Amino acid sequence: MAVSAGADSVALLHLLLDVGFINLVIAHFDHRLRGRASKADMQFVKRLAAKLTLPFEGGSGDVKFLAKSLKVSLETAARQARYDFLADTARKQHSRSLLLAHHADDQVETCFFQFLRGSGAAGLAGMKSHSRRLLRGLTLNIHRPLLSISKDQLLGYLSDRKLAYREDTTNAVPDTSRNKLRLQILPFIEELLGSSFRGSIIRNAKIFADEEEFLSGLASPMALHAELRVKILQQIHPALLRRVLHAWLKSQGIIEPGMYEVELTSSLLATEQEGKSPSKVNLPGNFHARRRNGLLFVEKSAGRRNSKESTDQ
Repeated sequence: MAVSAGADSVALLHLLLDVGFINLVIAHFDHRLRGRASKADMQFVKRLAAKLTLPFEGGSGDVKFLAKSLKVSLETAARQARYDFLADTARKQHSRSLLLAHHADDQVETCFFQFLRGSGAAGLAGMKSHSRRLLRGLTLNIHRPLLSISKDQLLGYLSDRKLAYREDTTNAVPDTSRNKLRLQILPFIEELLGSSFRGSIIRNAKIFADEEEFLSGLASPMALHAELRVKILQQIHPALLRRVLHAWLKSQGIIEPGMYEVELTSSLLATEQEGKSPSKVNLPGNFHARRRNGLLFVEKSAGRRNSKESTDQ
């Protein structure tokens, strides 16, 4: 289980213990972004694990350097580094299950943020209570059991139990897009419309999730190939094509591809009648998507193709 020292993960940890979970490994990752506060978080979680007599695994990484080297946002780099650490921990502990403390307020923020990014139905579906994800060669079952529980409910639980946790002061500063959404935009909408809009977003997320699961199931077999035939892609309905390209980009190592990256890649499929199409587009992490000899493939900036075996569809 990932424990950050914050209210959400501390609450989930104790809730799991309340209902009888005993084979838990507490994992904490220091992003090295908040100096002494980050180190204090690590020590807090380590002491908590010792108090509960649970195994503890700690790790850290230079997220600023990673963001610069991959040419991605700090938030994206932090998430990538954290998941890599959690995957390595799971392998070390011979586990295939990962527990995360995302709650209902996180789900609302995610859906709203994805809508503003133009992420399509996949983004509007938000986070799933259970999903499978391939990380560093390991397939993990990811569980988010708090998606129906609000932040206020979790804080109430901690208060009633007199359970300590640490506050990340950067969460209260409206400097990032996500923080601005949480601290300014959503409270303003709630002031205008009432809190019921949050429930509506979560209900819509469930509908989108069901539809996305169905269409993604159709897209997955094709997306597993290292190379895609342009002529076949040109014949696919746009709704399915977007899902094929999104899943394919993820399978080729693109970090968190969004609708922008999908549309960029889709531009490689334009026919001569529709106008001259590019033969290469830039993608995050120093990757490129290229079209050559009727095939679509991903390569690193050095010019080497993805190492996966080429497959003729």
